[in-house]
Amino acid sequence: MIRAFTAFGIATLILVCFGLYNGVYLAKAHERELQRLNAEIAKEGETIRVLKAEWSYLNQPERLQELARKHLALAPTNPNQIVVLASLPLRSEAWSNQAPVVDFNDLPRRVAPTAPMPPIPRPKPQGTAH
Repeated sequence: MIRAFTAFGIATLILVCFGLYNGVYLAKAHERELQRLNAEIAKEGETIRVLKAEWSYLNQPERLQELARKHLALAPTNPNQIVVLASLPLRSEAWSNQAPVVDFNDLPRRVAPTAPMPPIPRPKPQGTAH
């Protein structure tokens, strides 16, 4: 009986040692994976910070304004470039294949508003109560 108990104890000890070794090995493997992932996260965070800095530089209003002046032929809108949609001629079937051409002299110079503008509400002064 003692020999069976001893054999059973040794077998259990061997299994426990094997399980412990396997558990430690898996824990170290997980720890290495965690360190690799943390390093990758830090690298991606640094990349994001660099991209945000580049984005901030590229979107500076002064820089964009200079590039617009250099590469775009933009000018302030002339008052005679503004027309009212109702003053444009309607598209007829004859114009279906080509865009309509409107002469500047055919357009009205200024359109009066059809309804008066509502008054702007002003805050009432608060008087002191006696």
